[in-house]
Amino acid sequence: MRVVIETQEEYKSMLQEIAIAIRAKITFEDKEGDFWEELPEHVKAGILESQEQFTQGKFSTHEEVMEKYKTKYNL
Repeated sequence: MRVVIETQEEYKSMLQEIAIAIRAKITFEDKEGDFWEELPEHVKAGILESQEQFTQGKFSTHEEVMEKYKTKYNL
């Protein structure tokens, strides 16, 4: 089982002690670390497709989407 904990640097030593006490493996990595390789292929494809659509100007602003659904549902 993998557990991810985000916390402040000051708690690092405490977490290491807990890991030793419960015989767990603990790895520290930067929050800004590269998570791209951990993503499933279909997620990567979706992200790349949406980036391409954005560069082509194929997107709607938040305001446009909200107006569309307010009109559609008479809100």
